[in-house]
Amino acid sequence: MVGHQDQGRRILIKFGGNALSGEGDLERFAQDIASLIASGLRPVLVHGGGPEISQEMERRGLKVRKVSGLRVTDPAALEVAADVLGRINSDIVGTLGRAGVNAVGMSGCDAAVIASKMPSVKVTDEQGNDVSVDLDRVGDVARVDPERLEATISKGAVPVIYPICADPEGLQFNVNADTVAAHVARAAGAREMVLVTDVPGILKNGEVIRSITLSGIDALIADGTITGGMVPKVDACRTALMNGVGTVYMLNGKDPHSLVRKLLRGEDTGTRITVG
Repeated sequence: MVGHQDQGRRILIKFGGNALSGEGDLERFAQDIASLIASGLRPVLVHGGGPEISQEMERRGLKVRKVSGLRVTDPAALEVAADVLGRINSDIVGTLGRAGVNAVGMSGCDAAVIASKMPSVKVTDEQGNDVSVDLDRVGDVARVDPERLEATISKGAVPVIYPICADPEGLQFNVNADTVAAHVARAAGAREMVLVTDVPGILKNGEVIRSITLSGIDALIADGTITGGMVPKVDACRTALMNGVGTVYMLNGKDPHSLVRKLLRGEDTGTRITVG
């Protein structure tokens, strides 16, 4: 097997539906990926689709419930998530293909992302009591077998992964896409991870924090600056950084060509996160 260092600079790029939902956003993103590849980078892509899953659940008459930024997922919700994410994945792969990118769509199951059931989450109810909530078919990442990823990357293709994963017995789980991204980054040997979001970066008092360490993030969680769905994102940043990824960037997908401007031109956009 060819070593990672011989295959160009590998980078994990995670993006979600909110970040690329505008007219032409996905097409611009695909052009950026093509530009990164032309410059010698080897991207691996992971995407979610939370807003679309919620919309489809409501369309089917299913109740949407989230706890600590994570979706409570019963078997019916899991079926919706798998359908919606598979459809989004096909759209992304098609758009990348039109931009000249050799992309291969795959679920977390296909990419050998091994899941385990996530433990119950402790929350405070309206009466102020601590209660445990079972998230049902929500998983965490136990490990990633790198051989499947390596087989795709070594052929010059770009893996495009959505976060429906399975445990060793084949039971499927919905896993937070940011979490999958952090573990796939390590398995793929990525030096950097980029979270493409719908915000300019980590904000404090309306201002973008350009550079921050993990201890700085801890302080922002403690003072209530980072809450809700941003918590799993920064947790994923921590997981990636503690497992060999050198730098994580948080960029705004609505900001045209932010990927190229940050990664190829070194512009001061978004938030840069490091261990210390």
